[in-house]
Amino acid sequence: MSEDREVKGVVIYTDGCHEEKVFKQLEDYQAVVDGFIAGVHLYDYRGEEAGCAYVDDEGLLKNKTLNPLASAISFLFGNTPHLVGNMVLVGKSDDEGYDTDIPEYLLALIKNISPVKGEVI
Repeated sequence: MSEDREVKGVVIYTDGCHEEKVFKQLEDYQAVVDGFIAGVHLYDYRGEEAGCAYVDDEGLLKNKTLNPLASAISFLFGNTPHLVGNMVLVGKSDDEGYDTDIPEYLLALIKNISPVKGEVI
């Protein structure tokens, strides 16, 4: 994450909808998850980092709502299947440790299984 770079990502809401967003600073991530962020690294079947998800670090303590879609994506990419609250999904870190844009294949996956926030189904 960087204070001076724009990163394209996706927010996965607890209702199963998603929204594409641009994140410019730490506060943008924190506003979406409504709290301090905790990173969840996502790994593909070869063990290579595929992306990074951010959730509220104290979401369980705050008794936030289960996020089934975020939990499924987390489990699919080698992590805990129990995430709560909104999740931000971006690309893996670059060589300098900064987040990168969400990869097109992850964005396509989310678009295929989740409606856009505010879209009438």
